[in-house]
Amino acid sequence: MSFAELENRALGLEQEHRLEEARDAFDAGLQMWPASQSMAEGRARIALRLREDGAADHCARALAFRDDDPELQAQMLLTAAGEIGREAIPLFKSFLDRHPENVLVQEVLADLQAQAGAGEGFLDAYTAALASQPQNKALLMSYWETLSRSRRYSQAIESMDANRHLFENDRKFAIQEISLLNYLGLSGRASSLLETLDEQPDAQLARGMNRLQLGKPDEAAKFLESVVEQQADNFEAWSLLEIAWRIVGDARHKWLIGQPPLYGACQIDLGAEQLAEIAEMLRGMHHASAQPIGQSVRGGTQTPGQLFERTDPEMKMLTAALAFEIRQFVRALPPADPGHPLLKHRDMGMAFGPSWSVRFTGSGHHAAHFHPGGILSSACYICVPETLADEQEKPGWLEIGRPPVELGLDLEPLATFEPRPGRLILFPSLLLHGTRSFSGGERMSVAFDLVPVPMN
Repeated sequence: MSFAELENRALGLEQEHRLEEARDAFDAGLQMWPASQSMAEGRARIALRLREDGAADHCARALAFRDDDPELQAQMLLTAAGEIGREAIPLFKSFLDRHPENVLVQEVLADLQAQAGAGEGFLDAYTAALASQPQNKALLMSYWETLSRSRRYSQAIESMDANRHLFENDRKFAIQEISLLNYLGLSGRASSLLETLDEQPDAQLARGMNRLQLGKPDEAAKFLESVVEQQADNFEAWSLLEIAWRIVGDARHKWLIGQPPLYGACQIDLGAEQLAEIAEMLRGMHHASAQPIGQSVRGGTQTPGQLFERTDPEMKMLTAALAFEIRQFVRALPPADPGHPLLKHRDMGMAFGPSWSVRFTGSGHHAAHFHPGGILSSACYICVPETLADEQEKPGWLEIGRPPVELGLDLEPLATFEPRPGRLILFPSLLLHGTRSFSGGERMSVAFDLVPVPMN
């Protein structure tokens, strides 16, 4: 068989999702033509899709062909990280040895290192890069953002103070500093800096958060309203505006989130045995030893990549059950409303967007957060400890609408939901949500966002 014939056969098998046969065809091609770039890249793709133990080695061979194109190499690295998670760490380190200034690769490596249990060492690549390029402004900004995402706010502020001379009159620097001060609760200092800023949406958003922290929800509402007028899909602004309107008793709060049934729970049509099969598959995907940075998980692990892109029979079974309940939920939504952040999509098609699984073993919780990646968000519980069925303390229960701790607001959630195996909870992605802490047992869930799809 000629090179072209074997390559076409391998590519055809890959396209037909006959991955094991495609793997064998690419292997045969590499035996005969070991210097073939297309065979090496095809074999790496198959290794990632099959999540083989040696996938990183196949990726390293494919990456070597692209040394003249660092940007393409970076894209390949991000693809690998999405499939094999922390196993891609050596590939990232090798790339950053040659290109330490690549901020996107730096950010992803920091996250992978944190999930691998590197402790404070998760920032080592940043430290090395900044030692050789101490005045690289893009690298510094990325470093501070990563510190912020990992909740090391004081460390970020200290580093910003030490490098302030490099960023005189830099607007991005000012916005970053104000954001950190807001998270630290240094509202007065943040307020002073905000007086010098313009009225662009990001500045108005920062003012809205600042005024909520200062106990001025009426002022916060005005700033946040100006943001959503200019950026109708800014869900961070909507999430804070929901809080401000609720506190001041604005009638628009009912329009935004008080129309039933904009959120609710149902039971997917899967039995205990089917849920157990799904749980077993998911356990095999939770390879991380620590929580990711920049996510809501506290004390648990989260799967890499897009969960629903997997072709496992258990995943197909789960997504089919979810799709049925989603259709029922969407049909029951209030009428379409072109001014509403969710209901303006009500009569459009919806598809699965970002998807993942979270696993807690023994304790943990989700911090309050919103989802910028979709219009409807979810929690579907696969297995939970029996101890969560406590209607008094509500350990591990999902809370919708409780403000994050950094706002300093004593506001009860809009609703709470008990986690039960097979229970699906759907709610607008703009709503802040988190969970109460619990202790003892395994609590594993699947979550996803739904994205609008234009109807033909």
